[in-house]
Amino acid sequence: MSDTQVLLSKIAALRQQLEQVQGLAQDGGSAPGAPPGEATDSAWRLQRLERQAKGGVQEHALLDTALRPMAPTPSPASACLPRQLTARARRILEEGRVLLGQLRLLADAFEPAPEAGYAVGPAAADPLTHRYHQTTAMADTALRLIQTFPDAPSAQLRLCEGIEAMLGIVAERVAALSAAVEQRRQQDLQIETLAGLLTELQLGRSVDLQAFMALAAPLVQEAEDSAALRFLHASPEQPARFIACHSLTVAQVMARLAAHSTELRNEPVEAVLAALVHDVGMLEVPSAILVKPGALDDSERRTVEAHARLGAEILMRCYPRAAYLADAAAGHHERLDGTGYPAGLRDKQIGPLNGLLAVCDVYAALCAPRPHRAALDTRTALTDTLLLAEEGRLDRYQAERLLQLSFYPVGSVVELADGAIGLVVATPMGRRDLNAPARPVLALLTDSQGMPLPNPWHVDLAQCTGRSIVRSLPARERGEILGGKYPELV
Repeated sequence: MSDTQVLLSKIAALRQQLEQVQGLAQDGGSAPGAPPGEATDSAWRLQRLERQAKGGVQEHALLDTALRPMAPTPSPASACLPRQLTARARRILEEGRVLLGQLRLLADAFEPAPEAGYAVGPAAADPLTHRYHQTTAMADTALRLIQTFPDAPSAQLRLCEGIEAMLGIVAERVAALSAAVEQRRQQDLQIETLAGLLTELQLGRSVDLQAFMALAAPLVQEAEDSAALRFLHASPEQPARFIACHSLTVAQVMARLAAHSTELRNEPVEAVLAALVHDVGMLEVPSAILVKPGALDDSERRTVEAHARLGAEILMRCYPRAAYLADAAAGHHERLDGTGYPAGLRDKQIGPLNGLLAVCDVYAALCAPRPHRAALDTRTALTDTLLLAEEGRLDRYQAERLLQLSFYPVGSVVELADGAIGLVVATPMGRRDLNAPARPVLALLTDSQGMPLPNPWHVDLAQCTGRSIVRSLPARERGEILGGKYPELV
């Protein structure tokens, strides 16, 4: 049985169901009266049944009109299915089947499409999932249109133009979806790998340092390539993933700042490695404390503060020849004014690596949500970190290195004062201009009314006197504004 015949049989079944529903509605209208307590409810149900029947009749009429050309008829002269496809149509058909196969391979990365009018789980709000189901429907529609081709080769050639254009869009979307899925897979693999390695260390098992090096080296390369800075986050209800996400964000920031440090730029991988393992002691903190939304009491605060010492002990036991790792774990919460922990070190007692690690740790934590607060805007996080340096708690020289990221790091989605939305694509810091951190290079994605531009429009804010950034957009707003056209940015 062909696809067309299967579809027509389903339509026939739908017609039969509609006739039965209409019959029930008529019977219900002539049924004896219901008891007083049930009369209103019965009348409401009857009206609802009648509305559904009328709606079904309308849908039936639309289906009949749209699908009548696909119905096989006994007369060969009126049959609409082509007896023979042109070579071009056959090629298009084969290309479409290949694209559908590629989409099926991506199916596991996306949840099934929700029923019309209903949202199902977090995937329903995921723009990439919506784009995937749209693309699948587009490819399926293009292939089904070929079934309606007339026999005349000239007519088939005209229709092929439109089908090829549709499949071209599908191919572009499939490539973008595949890249986004692979990026998500790699990111999740990074998180899972680091979470597993840190857990192994916390359990006292031996872990080859090269396993951490394998994570550190790509992060250094990303920084050299000016890749987008990814602020990762996981729920503290999963402590290992929560700590791994924070450590990976700290490591990304470290990779970008160490390159400008005279003390660390010759050994960037070692600095990033220290950032990856510096918080291993947090795995000793009970999850009940990590998820607590309110202020910690004195006992809980002491438990959290103990993670620096415990992390140093773990790393010294596992890597006695890499003492700088244990020193980084012990010292990343020390403060120049002596108010830090666990040893209350001051000023020159804190080395360059620990001074920069403390800055990266504070900034990364502020940019991520915590149970007691939402994530801060990157500009606010940078400003708050600089204020801590002004107060004498963090190394001011090291904290100012954050300006290399600008207030809005590469990859940030920002809103301008006129309402336009842009993507930060570069943060040129060569100019000796105090306003430079607030004026990166943007790819404008929407106009001032929030309508997507046909193509991104690049603009260097440092050269524009009439434009300025108001804020960076959180993930929820990015999804609402850009999810339709740029789901990969959400």
